[in-house]
Parts: sequence; structure tokens; C-alpha cells
Amino acid sequence: MQIEKMIYWEPPPHKWIYKLFPVNFVLYLLITFYNIRTLSYYFNGEFELVIKIWSAISIIVPILMLIMHIRERFRRKEQNTVKQLFLIECIGLLELIILSILPVFKVYLAMPMDKGAFNVYMGFLFWCVVFGVSVFFVLFSNYLLVIKERQKYKEENLFFFGQLLSKLKSKTLSMTLICLTLTLSMALFFVTPLLVGWAQGFLEKRVPFDIQISSDYIGMQSGYIGIQSEKELPVTDYSFLDSFIEKNISVRDDCSFKTYFVNKTDFYNQLENSRKNAPPITAISLSDYNHLLKMAGYDEISLRDHEFTTQWLSITPQDAISTYLEAHKSIRTDGGDLQLADISAHTVDLGEDFYNFQSVIYIVPDHICNKLTSANTFRYMMADKTISYDIAQELKSYFENSSLTDSLVTYNITMRTIEVNDNSAIIFIMQTGLTYSAIILFVTCFTILALQQLSDSGKYKYRFRVLRNMGVEEPHIRKLILKQLAVWFGVPVILALILAGAFLVFLIVGFHMQIAVYIGVQRLVQQLLIVLAILGALLISYFISTWVLFNKSASA
Repeated sequence: MQIEKMIYWEPPPHKWIYKLFPVNFVLYLLITFYNIRTLSYYFNGEFELVIKIWSAISIIVPILMLIMHIRERFRRKEQNTVKQLFLIECIGLLELIILSILPVFKVYLAMPMDKGAFNVYMGFLFWCVVFGVSVFFVLFSNYLLVIKERQKYKEENLFFFGQLLSKLKSKTLSMTLICLTLTLSMALFFVTPLLVGWAQGFLEKRVPFDIQISSDYIGMQSGYIGIQSEKELPVTDYSFLDSFIEKNISVRDDCSFKTYFVNKTDFYNQLENSRKNAPPITAISLSDYNHLLKMAGYDEISLRDHEFTTQWLSITPQDAISTYLEAHKSIRTDGGDLQLADISAHTVDLGEDFYNFQSVIYIVPDHICNKLTSANTFRYMMADKTISYDIAQELKSYFENSSLTDSLVTYNITMRTIEVNDNSAIIFIMQTGLTYSAIILFVTCFTILALQQLSDSGKYKYRFRVLRNMGVEEPHIRKLILKQLAVWFGVPVILALILAGAFLVFLIVGFHMQIAVYIGVQRLVQQLLIVLAILGALLISYFISTWVLFNKSASA
């Protein structure tokens, strides 16, 4: 009975997995301290209960993993390790789920977390995937051993499981690496249409006008506001460009406009501590806003003398807009109090330059703007025909060599022609590089899987000859070969597909607004289906060719 129990639980030799344990222990120890240090401030009345629960679990789970590793370190050799590995895998999976929830919380609960902390957690999530896949294949080998002991006398199971386990004793590391590489390859395949579509869509949204000239009083490169008083705020209308434009560009429409501080004190409050105080929400006059709408091909709007409305970045979540407007039904300006107009908030595409590093800008009546302090100046133009690249570069150089560059205020010119040409090259290089890398990794993995099965052709030939001498019919042998190849190809591919699919869901949930605005859900789904069809065709081709060659080798 004791011998049978040892056979049932004793794992095959996978010594390499235990070399990862010290690394995993150190990383979980570090993330535990990091969690305690960075997440403690979530335990106050400012945050929702679900964030507090996440914070508590994110500290408890790593501690459980540390306890499991300590138990593993001091366990006696005769104790089985399968249960220990299974518990470690379950805790690692729980940690994966916890970390994967972060983008959901940031999008739907506005959970505050800076990019540095978020990147730390995403890096640790990557390690959890690597370690989890490694433990999975060791457990998979043990699971096959259990099934063999239970069903070894059923049909040809003794031979079938013997075939698998004889290779898994030495191939679990290679299977782990193949699975991780396949995951990376599929992730690259899935992310390529997303990144390319995002880049193309973002370019269209960011530069809707042929020429966009803007000022920035903040000076975001240094982080501090360079100017010291409202008298130094930008006031130019960029008329020094008129002679060049009249000579080289046929302009269809031209709009010079300003944005304004709702209250003059907003500027001085930010001036006191530009790093601590966020840029204030600014306003634009109704006439200038309608001019921009007309240039972009949208219908104009109207407001009463005591009303205001809002224009939002198109990627702003609708619930965030609703929450903000519910709390700001009126605003107090230097020109008088205004009430929110009974019209929908606007999210049309007018570029992203005039929002003053916010997601919203107020639209107020012209007579109110006459009493406000100007913040930044802009000039947008639409040409009768596409501006040539050479002319666009000349205009950009002419602008950059102007006296405006000597000011403490930052001035910028964006030309659609230059942006489209330069970004199209970058998008092409990105798409080509990602696709090429994904194909190379995918083909390499399948080639290794095929060669692993075909390399021991002499050994397989002898084993299947023994089966034939025992009276096993040829259809049963072909079925055994098919089952064996299905395991070797299917397990790493299915696991990689699950992980890559989870990564895709992670991206879609975390960036659903950008996908909806810049790409379109239907378009992205179509591209992903094409990618899956290509991957399926490659998999079927390799599987069938390996199966045919394996059958020939086994029957020779």
C-alpha cells in the first residue's frame, strides 16, 4: 500500500522548477512591501469599498505565497510536493486575477495610481504568468502519471501514457518555453491590428485641420510655469505668417481664437505651485467654437446669454462626463454666473490642443469672454487642397525661426501633411516588425514541436512494431499517434491561446474608449478574426504534416 501510494504521488524529476522558487520568493517579498507602502492610503473614507477589499487582498495573497515557499523550504523529502505545487499554482492564479483587475478599476472606478506604480504591477503580472506556466507543466506531468496509474489497463493506455511521460520527464522545460513563446507570438498577432488602428485613428482625431498653431503658457517640459504675471500670457494672432501663407497655400477657412481662464485667480493659483495644482479648465467663446464646428463639418450650436455648455475629448467615458456635469450645473466666472444649458455635452473631433491638459473645455457666450483673461492663442486653417510636404516643412521652419521661440511661452505648429507622412512610415515599420516577429516566433515553436516528435523516429518505429506484434490493429495505432500529437500540440497551443486571449481582454477592458473612438469595435473584431484564421491555418498545416510524417516513420 505504501509503495502504491509513492507511485501514485511521486513526481517525475523536474528539478529546474525548484530553481525558480527563490526568485519567486524574493519577488513576492518585494511586492508585499510595495503593496503595504503604496496601498495603505486606500484604507480611508475617500475610496469605495471594493477598492479597499482589493487593497487588502493584494497584500494577503503575496503573504500566502511566501508562507507556501517557506513550507516548501523546510518540508521533509519524503513528503509529496504535488499538493504543494498545486496550492502555489492556485495562489499564483489568484494573484494574476487581482493584478488583471487594475485596468478595470482605473477605468470604471477612477482608481488613482501613477504610471510608475501601475508599471510595477504590470511587470509583476508578467512574472506571475511565467512562473504559473512553469508550474502548470510540472503539474500536468504529474496529472498524467495519476491517470496512467488509474487507467493503465484500459485499451492501449499503458503504451500511450508511457509515450507521453517518457518525454515529459525531460521536456517540461522546453514545453514551458514553447508555451510562453507561443503566448508572446499570439499576443503580438493580436496587438498589431490594435496598435496600428489606434495610431491611425489617433492621428485622424489629433489633427483634424490642415494647419494647427497653438500656444502653451505652462511650459510642460520643465514642469513649472515660466511666466510670472498675466501680462506675459500669449496674445499673438500669428499674423506674421500671412505673407508666407498667401504666397504658398490656398486657404479655404481660417480661424484665430483664444481660450480664457474662467476666473483670473485660476492662473495665479496654478502659478503658486504648478507641480501640485492641475491646469485649470479654460473656456472658449461660442462664436469661435461654432467657427471650428463649421470648419470641421459639424452643425453649429446656440446658447442663451446666461448659459454654458461643454466640449469633451472624444475618448472621455460617458459616465465620467455625466458625473462631472451633475456636480457642475453652474459655474462662477469673472463675467458672471452661468447655468448649464439643457443640451447634450459635445464630443466632436476638434483636435486635442486647446483643452489646457484637461478633458473638457467650457463654451460660453461671447459677451462673457470679453470680461475674462485670455490663457492661450490658437490659429486653425483648412486648405483648398492637400499641402505638399515641402511647403509644409518650409512653413514649419519659418514658424520655428520666428521671434516667438524666444518667449517663455511654448508655441507649436502641427501640419496634417507632415504628421500623416511621418506617422505613416512609423506605423508601417511597427506593423511590419510586429507581424514579422510574431510569424517567426510562431513558426519556430511549431517547428520545434514537430521536430520533437519526429526526432526519435527509430525509437517510435520499434515501439509501434511491438504493438503490431501484440495484435494491435493499424487503425488503433493511427489513433494513438493522433492522440499523442494532439497532446503535444494542443496543450501548449490551448494554454497560450487562453493567456493571449486574457491579454486581449485586458487591453480591451483597459482601453475600451480608445478602441471605440480610434478603431471601432467592429473593425477590430474583423481584424482579430483574420488573425485567428491565419494562426489556425498555420497550426493545421504543421499538425497534418507532422502527423503524415509520423505515420510514415512508425509504419516503415
